Amino acid sequence: MALIKTSAQGLTANATNLVHIKTITLTSNTTPIQFLNSDADVTFDTTYDTYKFIGNVRYETDLKRTYVRFSEDGININSTGGNYETNDFSSHDGNVTGGNDLSSSVFFLEDQYSGNATGENMAFEMTLFNNDLGSPRFVANIHYIRTDSDDGLTFRGGRYMQNVRTKGISFFPNGSTNYLTGSTISMYGVKS
Repeated sequence: MALIKTSAQGLTANATNLVHIKTITLTSNTTPIQFLNSDADVTFDTTYDTYKFIGNVRYETDLKRTYVRFSEDGININSTGGNYETNDFSSHDGNVTGGNDLSSSVFFLEDQYSGNATGENMAFEMTLFNNDLGSPRFVANIHYIRTDSDDGLTFRGGRYMQNVRTKGISFFPNGSTNYLTGSTISMYGVKS
């Protein structure tokens, strides 16, 4: 995401605080989509205090949602129960619901399940605050479209209940399924 700014000295490239790190676009049905500091082309360390993830995915099978887990070392994904706490507000079928301090071994993005039929998809934007001020926190807005022509909107916030900077993130569908070819997630660092 490069913006061009005109200055007295001419054109300046990348006149934005978002620094593109990596985009993963699937060329086959696959899971998970991961960004780990141990990957040669991923910066997931103390370089940035804030990261942004933008994704658009479809599932191989019906009734799925995207799960999220963190890595503390840039290699291994943590699945410890109680490490992932979330709060959300969701709108679906004219109803607004919310959940407070849900504790689990995983974050999940959609409130309702998404599917795999033509036109169904889940799109999201997630901001991860990954600094030394305490547990890593995230906020996300998620939009999903389902087979019954319904769509839903979820605003979710969460915290990883460890006082560490995370060095990796994994996005994956629940159950034994894959994301479909063409699913994409991009990672950005936010300059402060």
